[in-house]
Amino acid sequence: MDESSFDVIVLGTGLVESIVAAALSKAGYRVAHIDENAHYGGHEGSLSLEEFVQWLDTAAVPLQPTSHLRRVSRSKNVPTQSRQYSICLKPSVIPSMGPLISSLVSSGVAKYSGFRLLDSVSFYDSSGHVKSVPGSKEDIFKSKEISLIEKRRLMRFLTFAAGDFEDKKELEGNQDLPFLKFLQTVFSLSEHISSVISYSLAFCMSDVEPTLPTLRRLRTYLRSAGRYGPSPFLIGHYGGIGDIAQGFCRAAAVSGGVYILGRQIKTITRCPTSTRPIQDDCVPTLDGKPSFNYKLCLEDFPDVLSCNLIISSSSYVPPELKGEAYHLPRPMPDRPSSGAATIARCVAIIDRALSLQSRNSDTETIGSSGNDGEGEAKPSQALGTGLDTGVLVFAPSSVAGGSTSVAATALITGEGSLSTPKGKWLVYIGLPILSELESLDSPESLLTPYLDALLSLSLDPAESPIQPLFTSFYLDIPTDAPPSASAPAEASMASPTYLVPAPLQITPFPDLPDDAARIAESTFMEAVKILQSQGHLGNLRIDEDGMNSDVVFWPPLPVDEEAEDSD
Repeated sequence: MDESSFDVIVLGTGLVESIVAAALSKAGYRVAHIDENAHYGGHEGSLSLEEFVQWLDTAAVPLQPTSHLRRVSRSKNVPTQSRQYSICLKPSVIPSMGPLISSLVSSGVAKYSGFRLLDSVSFYDSSGHVKSVPGSKEDIFKSKEISLIEKRRLMRFLTFAAGDFEDKKELEGNQDLPFLKFLQTVFSLSEHISSVISYSLAFCMSDVEPTLPTLRRLRTYLRSAGRYGPSPFLIGHYGGIGDIAQGFCRAAAVSGGVYILGRQIKTITRCPTSTRPIQDDCVPTLDGKPSFNYKLCLEDFPDVLSCNLIISSSSYVPPELKGEAYHLPRPMPDRPSSGAATIARCVAIIDRALSLQSRNSDTETIGSSGNDGEGEAKPSQALGTGLDTGVLVFAPSSVAGGSTSVAATALITGEGSLSTPKGKWLVYIGLPILSELESLDSPESLLTPYLDALLSLSLDPAESPIQPLFTSFYLDIPTDAPPSASAPAEASMASPTYLVPAPLQITPFPDLPDDAARIAESTFMEAVKILQSQGHLGNLRIDEDGMNSDVVFWPPLPVDEEAEDSD
């Protein structure tokens, strides 16, 4: 192949596309990775404050049909040191056990990124009090608020939820029962304890989520605790999953991937078959078929790029090729949809520390995210310095003026996550929206009650409420939708050459990174199958039956890389 010819061209550097590009490059395929944005990560990217403001202002321009943001508003004044912020466009935490962590370790990408444990997960109740969520069995036993009988019931449930419960009698006939009701009826837990478990341990978005998928999600979180420390969750440095996406891009480049950012795609055209005149890079093979299936022309880029396979989100598919794009199914078919059409987001900056603990020293909170074990680190707020990195969950009806049907989630990140200057914190608030967009209030009016409640939790009561340095509000609408039932028949062709990965949906707060890794793996497997059918093997080898018997998502790391990781 010449320098402008590739096995695969991947469009977009979102987390799914970045993982796929790294896996294909490591498998020996020649990959070009293109993004019309000037930054890595796409809709999951991490931006400086300056870039974030430009991103908001561009989306706020009327008549922008391609934008996935709506009803954008922000503060007029932008704080100084804007380049020292790393703002994640899809804030999330990462379970310590799961597909993304496995990919980070198996691919060697973990060495390109830094991580820290989440300090705490806390619960905001309707009385305006904040309670820390139990981080271990020891935390439960220490709590003075939970009766002995309730502790025993809670321990019985957590033991059940962390195990292999699918065939247990407690679940018989209750798989589709709302999880909140399951806790109260099957395990006799109080309404308050059930709410804490549902919204702050299982991260349910509403009170109607079915029991079985919620239990499976909760089991992942419970088993994640203790792997790297007391918290089951990690958060990435420099803006979280946006920096992780860039790490996978770097791994692809190390394996030979070619990167082109900030260039608009002018055309994507199908190379003609032998029955049509051969043009440009489409050189016929001996059997009369073109050696490449597509060619791409970019603005201000001299070369025409040729490839055998394109992988992109549906937003990149040109109208004339929609009939050729094969939309891959979701790799989690048994997971019900959240029903959320969009999510209202707030990003704020503050310069005063928050405390997500009760100020009443005579009363224990429900569990403690700290740990009194010798030699183990405590959360920073336990040392009197305020919260650095934590999550606060607002249950439905917990805030006056807030939603009565869905939970809101706030993520706070400080300098410990290397995402802010010293003495500053980023506050992310997300509220899933179940109703039609036309009937919605503005994002600012939807989220201000939660922001006000959070800003009242200053570490120093004399500074409460905290005055934010910057605020922004917007609706974040997923741009990619699954194909409709009336999708063209061509989209189900036996050997497609244009793949559209399943879109990332609105999920419970910790699940987006693992969903991206699952979708990336299924996309990689489909891409390898197609490339093999075209005779492109990469580093893979075919057995005597003409099939590859050992296609793996991530091949074993070279010895030198393993040694480097172990250091």
